[in-house]
Amino acid sequence: MRGAIRYLSPGPGPAPATPPTFTEPAAGTPARPWWDPGSDTSVSPETDHVLVAGVKIARGSRVRMRPGARRADAQDLFLTGREALVEAVLHDVDGQVHVAVSPVSDPLAELQRNHGRFLYFAPDELEPVQAPAGRREGTQ
Repeated sequence: MRGAIRYLSPGPGPAPATPPTFTEPAAGTPARPWWDPGSDTSVSPETDHVLVAGVKIARGSRVRMRPGARRADAQDLFLTGREALVEAVLHDVDGQVHVAVSPVSDPLAELQRNHGRFLYFAPDELEPVQAPAGRREGTQ
């Protein structure tokens, strides 16, 4: 039978007299948890940038999506060659860089932007698009 306890024996050593309380943080723990956006002020998704083919890519930049063969799924492959607007440059806790984008020709892009829903690509899966003459980068 799965999960059946076949024997019960006392654990090693005596049980603690009082159970531990979790009301105070343990010694050496930071005041803010790592997942709190304010815990690391050295990163800012709105102002951070990444270099792609020697071009600075940041919020408002236009890029062409080129999903990688190793990391892409079937839905990503439909985006190959389409233009997108960079929404943020993000750094994860493992030190990887991710670029949040919204496809330019997507009719639902504004709705998804309002909900914070983006497509995420590695910098090597993007190609910079030069802004047409007379138009500022980041305007539509």
